[in-house]
Amino acid sequence: MNEPDGSLFSNASFRRLWIGQAASFVGDAVSTVALVVLVVQIAGTASAVGGALVVRLLPTLASPLAGVFADRLDRRLVLVTSDLTRAALAFGMVFAEDLATVYVLVFLMGLGQTFFNPTIRAAFPSIVGEGDLARANGLLSATFSISITAGPALGGVLVAALGIDAAFLLDSMTYLVSATFLSRIALPRPEREAAAGFGQDLHDGLSYLARARVPLAIVVGTFLVILTINTTIPAEVFLAKETFDAGNVGYGLLVSVGGGGTVLGSVLMVVLGERGNLIFLYFLSIFCGALALVGTGLSPVFALALGALMVEGAFTGIDNVVTDTILQKLVPDALLGRVFAIRFLTYSAGEVIAYLAGGFIVDAVGPRSTYLLAGIATVVVGFVVLLFMIAGPESEVEENG
Repeated sequence: MNEPDGSLFSNASFRRLWIGQAASFVGDAVSTVALVVLVVQIAGTASAVGGALVVRLLPTLASPLAGVFADRLDRRLVLVTSDLTRAALAFGMVFAEDLATVYVLVFLMGLGQTFFNPTIRAAFPSIVGEGDLARANGLLSATFSISITAGPALGGVLVAALGIDAAFLLDSMTYLVSATFLSRIALPRPEREAAAGFGQDLHDGLSYLARARVPLAIVVGTFLVILTINTTIPAEVFLAKETFDAGNVGYGLLVSVGGGGTVLGSVLMVVLGERGNLIFLYFLSIFCGALALVGTGLSPVFALALGALMVEGAFTGIDNVVTDTILQKLVPDALLGRVFAIRFLTYSAGEVIAYLAGGFIVDAVGPRSTYLLAGIATVVVGFVVLLFMIAGPESEVEENG
């Protein structure tokens, strides 16, 4: 691993990555609003909107294959190619006039993201010093959280003022900005012990993860935690509007405080860096986040529910930063792309199942009980992951350094 000179903020390579990603994050958030508005204009149905969102997630099924590319090829080439491709696809959305074309373009953009995400996470240890990994991940996580909190509002204003096409053009330009900055970062090709076929590389990645106790626990934990926590997403609107009679404004506040909490948790990790034990912080985030969900379900007034959700968001931000950092420190560079790709796959799988299950749970027991059950289930998950980490398989590969 290359050790850059100076602190994180004096690291020119990291600054380029951060600026490029910040621009891309905002563009994505803005274009998501434009996508929903476009689909409604074309089809006019909620099912069509849901279909577009599902189509965007489908490429994550190819994540393990994308991870192999991230570990076989020049990572800068993968990143820049992904950004340039998505810039062209976002520009193509300006000319989309039917639902089939929209779905194809959205699918291909999701495929580009499927290649980009594990590659950028795998590239981090080559860009920042090992002691700055947590701070770098925290800064990127905070930037992402700010973009998904403020970006949709910006997207709504942009679409209302200038139209849908302007939002897609902005998204296309942000990908070009990201590609420009990433092209100026020197990334070493992942070190490979011997030439192997594509299938063998895929097998090697899965084999490593199966015998790597802590990384496997993190990947399994990602799936289980997302599965339990995200069952509350369908409950949010009902908790705000029916349980607390807070109306649409209350629903907006409820969603925004979670995002604000995630920003706070990420910023806390920027400040803390790696002065704390990362494994301890990981389990602290799971158990405290679970208690915050229980607190939300038990809150007698709306203000306390908002406070509990901000706390839950903060621990989610800590979890995001800590898990990325643990994997980057433990997994060998030559396998990082494959491990992160599998983690992204489990994350998306957990999301889809949670959204479907959450709707049924809310209908069956109501929003308060949904939060209570989610909190209790997350506590159970925390103990399961802890036992797995203690008694799981021992890795034959020592800590990456």
